[in-house]
Amino acid sequence: MIKITKARVVFIIVIIIIGFYFLLKVSGIISPFVAGAVMAYLLSPAVKWLQKKGLRRRGAVAVIFIWISFLMVFIVFMVLPLIYLEIGKLATVLPERLQVINNYLETLKSNYTQAGLPGEVNQLIDEQILRSQDVLITWLENILQNLPSILVSIGLLVLSPVLAIYFLLDWPKITQGIINLVPARVRGEWLRLLQEIDYLIQRYIQGNIIDALIVGLLIGLGVKIVGMEYALLIGVICGVTNLIPYFGPVLGAAPSVLLALGKSPVMSLKVLLVIIIVQQLDSNFINPYLMSNKLGLHPLWVVFALLAGGEIGGILGMLIAIPLAAVLRIIFRHIYYYLVSPRELKTSKN
Repeated sequence: MIKITKARVVFIIVIIIIGFYFLLKVSGIISPFVAGAVMAYLLSPAVKWLQKKGLRRRGAVAVIFIWISFLMVFIVFMVLPLIYLEIGKLATVLPERLQVINNYLETLKSNYTQAGLPGEVNQLIDEQILRSQDVLITWLENILQNLPSILVSIGLLVLSPVLAIYFLLDWPKITQGIINLVPARVRGEWLRLLQEIDYLIQRYIQGNIIDALIVGLLIGLGVKIVGMEYALLIGVICGVTNLIPYFGPVLGAAPSVLLALGKSPVMSLKVLLVIIIVQQLDSNFINPYLMSNKLGLHPLWVVFALLAGGEIGGILGMLIAIPLAAVLRIIFRHIYYYLVSPRELKTSKN
């Protein structure tokens, strides 16, 4: 029995190593499959719900497929062209807008220079304004430059819904196959661990995606009402960055207010006011209702995870940092319970 267990462990390790090597070799084409698997994972509860309503699995998957098809058609043929159009318009006026922002900063500089402050203080403020100017302008340019590539990547992932359907059809077999790789004597513990992780991630990802859609829609409508251009682009930026706890609203507000500042200071205040109102509604009503951030993580651990994720993977790293930190917390807690805690209990009894 021991030999069989050791052979199983060696087999699993070899398969994992070969799998990672293979994924590295095909990393250029793997993104639609990863997106399809993630999509199938997120839609799996909807399939189960439809099955409880009396549909067979194939029928439930067919309903989901029809719904996804309509959604993808709407995004590809309605939303993406509008975003591309706004990016194209903004690209033509971006140098002019950046010059306007620079003029505002120069005016600010002349105002505090005439205030009679000591020379050392003026020099320090000069350095900070120049640094902030470079950071903000570079930030705005990077966001606008990266948005087209992000949208192209989204367009290339139109294959993902089709792959998600295949994943959904065989999802029970896939999950059962993964579970069967675990030795029978610890399979029950692994099932409990996976169920806890599944519940946590499903609640977090689904809740935050819905929350981001609502926030992006409200901010886009709000800035459109106050007369700001590029409302759809601002809504997308604020919606995506809203997926990042704590820092997300600031990351989304900064380029949005800068875009408005390029038009006029009054417009930048209007856009900032819209973002503040929507974020207050989100933090006090929308987000608590969706219960998307109930991960049991200490705020210090959340901030550390966000900073570490941003350092390693940029915006994408910050997006996945929190659910990954929550999963690691669950895994480490189970490891402690089954490896360390029993020994402490045994020692205390003795």
